Order: sequence, then structure tokens, then C-alpha cells
Amino acid sequence: MDYSNITALIADDEAHMRTFMKLMLQDIGIGKVYLMQNGMDAVEAYQEYEPDLILLDINMNKMNGIEALKIIKRINPEAKVIMMTAVSTRNTIQETAEAGATYYILKTQAPDQIKEQICKVLNSVTHAAS
Repeated sequence: MDYSNITALIADDEAHMRTFMKLMLQDIGIGKVYLMQNGMDAVEAYQEYEPDLILLDINMNKMNGIEALKIIKRINPEAKVIMMTAVSTRNTIQETAEAGATYYILKTQAPDQIKEQICKVLNSVTHAAS
């Protein structure tokens, strides 16, 4: 599948995770990736760039990913948002689902598993656009 016309936004307070996820998205073939380091910047960037896919870390400074998710979903209820975290609890997963997350990824998963899950979400984005 060709993802070159897809734009993505990654928000994570850890620089190495932003870089890792960006390289993974580029490897999948995504054309443009915007990087932010907190939820507040993610919301502003979402309004400016209107990316097709958003990856939000849950625990960030200034504004966490769940708060950013809620605001982004108010702006666009159809936004495709994947939540990312290193530690998951049933409550956190439930909270992100209730806030409108499209998917939930554990950062501790193997890169191939993460890519596979991102591609599933991307396929729903590209099918909706066609």
C-alpha cells in the first residue's frame, strides 16, 4: 500500500522515541512526519497541519496525551489517534478508548508488531479517503 500522501504527527517527550517512531513511519512509507514534545504542542500542530495520523505518548509534560486526545477529538471527531505508552493498565486503556483513541500501542512491543498495528490503522485511513 502506498502511504506517501499520508501525513503524521508524533508527540512524545522523549527525543529518542520521537526519532524511533519517525524512522518507523518513514520506513512504512509515510511522506511527512511532524514531531512534537508535549501534548500542548501536539494540539497546536494538529490544528496547523491537520495530519492524517496522530501518535500520542500518554505521559508528557505540559499536557498529557489523554488531554491532547480529548481536545483533538473535539476539533475533529474523525481524527485517527494512536496512543503510545511503555506502561499500560486496564484503566489507562479504557480511558483512552473512552476519549476516542483509534488504537493503543505498547512501546515495549517489537518494532515489527508496532509497524503492523500502525499499518492496520493506516489502511482504515486510506480506505476512508478512497
